[in-house]
Amino acid sequence: MLGLSCAPLAPISTALQVMALKSDASSEKQRAIIKRQVDHLVRLVDDLLDISRITTGRVELKRSAIELHEVLARAIEMSSPLLEERRHSLTVTVPRTGLTVDADPTRLAQVIANLLTNAAKYTEPEGRITVTASREDGTVVLTVRDSGIGITAEMLPKVFDLFTQERQAIDRSRGGLGLGLAIVKSLVAMHGGSITAHSEGRGRGSAFTLRLPIVGAAASAAHGAQPIATRSHRAGRRVLVVDDNIDAAEALSELITEMGHTTRVAHDGPSALTAAAEFHPEVAVLDLGLPVMDGYELARRLKQLPSTPPARLIAVTGYGQEKDRQRAAEAGFDVHLVKPATIEQVERALTG
Repeated sequence: MLGLSCAPLAPISTALQVMALKSDASSEKQRAIIKRQVDHLVRLVDDLLDISRITTGRVELKRSAIELHEVLARAIEMSSPLLEERRHSLTVTVPRTGLTVDADPTRLAQVIANLLTNAAKYTEPEGRITVTASREDGTVVLTVRDSGIGITAEMLPKVFDLFTQERQAIDRSRGGLGLGLAIVKSLVAMHGGSITAHSEGRGRGSAFTLRLPIVGAAASAAHGAQPIATRSHRAGRRVLVVDDNIDAAEALSELITEMGHTTRVAHDGPSALTAAAEFHPEVAVLDLGLPVMDGYELARRLKQLPSTPPARLIAVTGYGQEKDRQRAAEAGFDVHLVKPATIEQVERALTG
């Protein structure tokens, strides 16, 4: 384990969202710069954590029968900010039904999003990216093709190796750590599939082809795309925010206040219990890595308050593995958020 998390970036991300809600036009350009860099750092840390989990065998797939088109829609949503920023033309030719795979929807979406992001990074602005998929001899074949800088013959056999990158002649600021394609290869292998790369050379673009076993259409589960949360019109709630990181607590409290709720802040378990007895929160948002008394123990204590306990407990943490979510659920949490959480995630957690 690398011992990393995105927790230090959470207060920065939350503060930016608060500033955006307040519509301070004078700092819009600076906010955009900071947001891009924070997002970039979050992706780098996430990649490092994923490699650590994969290499130590701690990635657990939650597989189900799902149409490839549905997973692709999630992947496009994940990679759309970069595609839109660089004004790429994205063409998708993938049937809505008939390409059912047995896969972990979240991890497979990550695979395809990594391929799309890779294409976007190495393709000049206003370039072309296409996604096609078909059924071939009991296999689903998906190809992401771009009109970008291409891959040299000497680099082609190495593109899926750790910490390997093609020279970024167009925009080095898009560079990561050379982990994205290594993660793709590992996750695809865990699904029983394969991934290959092809390029005619420098300036000739590239193509990445993913192959996965197909399952019968009758086994396909009905998975609908989740709608993006909209602003809640419910009456404001009393929300207790507990985090030992003062900046993170204050930023999150201000964000929740901007949503129309009333907040109280505490920085450890004992003071949170005292505040709860006075404030009678309807919702408690708890960091799990608290001093003196961790968030799990605090959740149990809050549930046992002799006065009205919080009706809803929300865990906020830098760790999002299935075992972390399970432990939070066992402690009585209703929602498990991974730092840095978005406005939509926080609002959905508060009002769900």
